[in-house]
Amino acid sequence: MSKVTVYIEQLVESLTKFPGVGRKGAERIAYFIVRSNKSIAKDLIVGLDNISEKLSNCDNCGMIFLKEDEDCSCNSNRNVSCLCVVENVEDAVKIENTNSYDGLYHVLGGAISPLDGIGPSELSFDKLLNRIDDKLEEVIIATNPSTSGNATAMYVEKILKDKKVTISRLAVGLPVGSNLEYIDDKTVTTAIEGRVKLN
Repeated sequence: MSKVTVYIEQLVESLTKFPGVGRKGAERIAYFIVRSNKSIAKDLIVGLDNISEKLSNCDNCGMIFLKEDEDCSCNSNRNVSCLCVVENVEDAVKIENTNSYDGLYHVLGGAISPLDGIGPSELSFDKLLNRIDDKLEEVIIATNPSTSGNATAMYVEKILKDKKVTISRLAVGLPVGSNLEYIDDKTVTTAIEGRVKLN
């Protein structure tokens, strides 16, 4: 194997670790970077470096925050009476960008999917339970309207049923089988405003 091939193979191996990027896709990206203007590779390096050096995941809620802030939004001046439970950070960012919600978030880190080997113990339900306190009045379940999202929502409702909080779910109108990150802001806003109580 030549040195050129070794370098390309290292990049391909790294790229295949990204979700949705298979070997062929990784090879296309690697060769695109090699053939393209060097500024593309430099911009990619800067972007990856910024993410690695300047952003962090909160151990408490799962959200991303700037390291320089030294604190996550779960400890900031947000509405502490409302907690929105989402599958992943992208869903929380989508909701946040609508400017229709000012409460806290809790990122589960995925959805219950037995076929994929993801059960409740693989997600952050224990941390969710630890966040339920006297200040909290409502938990909004904002899981995706998919089979695994619905299973996750039912599980959240089950583990919170004895807690003294209102449990609601985003309103109908979100297409079944879709992901929040691909839904337009107006649809997400309408879903938040029209959420329904589950208890």
